[in-house]
Amino acid sequence: MTATTARVRLAPPPPALMRVINPLVRRLLTNSLVGPHISLQALLEFTGRRSGRTLRVPICLHTIDGVPTVFTERPWRLNFSEPIPVTVTTRGRVRRGTAVLLPAEPGRLGAALRQALDHGATPFELGLKTGRGYSPTVEDLSAIARGMIRIDFDED
Repeated sequence: MTATTARVRLAPPPPALMRVINPLVRRLLTNSLVGPHISLQALLEFTGRRSGRTLRVPICLHTIDGVPTVFTERPWRLNFSEPIPVTVTTRGRVRRGTAVLLPAEPGRLGAALRQALDHGATPFELGLKTGRGYSPTVEDLSAIARGMIRIDFDED
């Protein structure tokens, strides 16, 4: 492991913890009293490409170059290898659109992660762990294996 990659690494919450927390988060995000006050979290709803089941996944929604974007390494990201319809509940508002997994280009991903951090996201919200007080560079972030999903909302 190089000094660069040792300063920043993937650190998503454990899947077992998410199985416990996600049902509560889903309820909060869709609650008309609480949901409008939660800014970064959103609920992504889509149909599984193989199972055909409706999946409802709590996400952190970031705006990268003016486009709503989700960063994840979770297996559900593979549902977006082709553009698919989605419903996103954010700040108490339900919006429809199309989402697609972007090609894994390290430089593009690193720049997007850096932009999210520059706009106030914390490493924790991005599923990253950094050294105390360390601000990762685009090069550091380019070494992180993440998926990046772009969401294009329909006109309101």
